[in-house]
Amino acid sequence: MNNRSFNEVETIILGAGISGLTLGHCLNNRDKDFLIFESSKYIGGNISTKNKKGFICENGPNTVLINNKSVQNLISDLKIKNDIIYPNNNNNKRFLLKKGKLIKIPQSFTQFIMSNILSLNAKVRIFLEIFIKKSDNSLSVYDFFRRRFGKEFHDILIEPFLTGVYAGNTRKMSIKHVLKKIWELEQNYGSVILGFIKKKSRNISPKSFNFKNGLSDLTNKIQQKIKDKIRFNSKVTSISKIGNLYEITVNNDVKYRCSKLITTIPAYALSEIIFDKKLSQILKKIYYCPIYVLHLGIEKQKIKDDIGGFGVLTKPSDNKSFLGIIFNSRIFPHVAPVDKDLMTVMVGGTRQEQLLKTDKNLLFDKIVSDIRKLISYSGQIIMKHDFLWEKGIPQYGLDHDYITKEIKNFENKNKDLHILGNYVNGISVSDCIEKASILSKRL
Repeated sequence: MNNRSFNEVETIILGAGISGLTLGHCLNNRDKDFLIFESSKYIGGNISTKNKKGFICENGPNTVLINNKSVQNLISDLKIKNDIIYPNNNNNKRFLLKKGKLIKIPQSFTQFIMSNILSLNAKVRIFLEIFIKKSDNSLSVYDFFRRRFGKEFHDILIEPFLTGVYAGNTRKMSIKHVLKKIWELEQNYGSVILGFIKKKSRNISPKSFNFKNGLSDLTNKIQQKIKDKIRFNSKVTSISKIGNLYEITVNNDVKYRCSKLITTIPAYALSEIIFDKKLSQILKKIYYCPIYVLHLGIEKQKIKDDIGGFGVLTKPSDNKSFLGIIFNSRIFPHVAPVDKDLMTVMVGGTRQEQLLKTDKNLLFDKIVSDIRKLISYSGQIIMKHDFLWEKGIPQYGLDHDYITKEIKNFENKNKDLHILGNYVNGISVSDCIEKASILSKRL
């Protein structure tokens, strides 16, 4: 602190989620001068683990993918490779619903052809994809798959899958931003199928992982390295530009100035404090759908049906009280006591916003009733833990091209002010780690 009315720091980072923490970790490795301001008293952002009655519950992401070098480097830097727990490969099946019953998604091309998951006409329709011209413009996910593979393929396979990732409406999602690799295959090869065939030899399925005490082990480990650089309960209430410097006001009181400013807070939060009115209005266009996460601990021996897999995702026509269920302890046995099972139920999204307005006790009873029928469960609910993300998952809508271009234009006009987060260029934890790591090298 000095005698001026503000404090000077070279780099200021807003938000102590995985993006801000990763960026701080990388800067710390290079002995850079920085501070992280976090509005709450916790780190982690969307990564939030709760241990209850021996059950390890993830309120946010359940796993991280090792699908880029930045994730690998972070694991190596933190010396946590031996702490990683990989999923049970014997239970990698995924389920959909058909006539109210669990049905396994085929895991090979032969299984897919032999299965009754799609009609014969829908299967034939898939092979016609190679004759369809590539799209001239970015489409919605729904229009893209309906055009290339048929409506049934979209409704049965694509819509449930994206429900598990975005909990959104495929008719409003941008294929270019939501399924970037699929879009690029079509654009580069003229066909998704031909693209997969030509790139198959180079594709390796990435591994996912968790930790003994949940994903918070990762953020806690980073915190241990940079704890003196984090300022908790420090809500940034305004951002101004003073010449070539940026000034932030914390808790409507203390001012800081920096030459480099990186914001990793949600779009709706940044829109309230940024000095640029146009960017503020653009950020407000990004919609975050609500997600209610319900963790249930149940008696393993009282489950009659096979749930030996990753989980089940629903489609609108299933008319269920949930978007999907993750069979956590079948993937990671360590998250539940030996004789118990842990499952995570996801409710809400754009499809079930009205359902979230239901009385919580009534909603709980309905969900449990549906689950009992679905897996033929006759036991007790041993543990219950829930969490509501009122603004949960950012949606990559049809205007996302415009939004990302305007964000880039803003960054180009304001040197060393960077916008990170899961609402641009990738929503996953591994995406956020990679973006933060790449940016750190430019600072």
